[in-house]
Amino acid sequence: MLYKQYRLAIPSKDEYSLPQLRMMIREVEEMIEHEIAAEVWNCL
Repeated sequence: MLYKQYRLAIPSKDEYSLPQLRMMIREVEEMIEHEIAAEVWNCL
């Protein structure tokens, strides 16, 4: 995933553990500088 000057590698797996998902969401939130609501994340 690329966003401005940030790059985040998102592995291609069918299933992720809950801690892995939380970590990825936190990293994305840091990149975009705001929290992502669960409803928004589910629509992506």
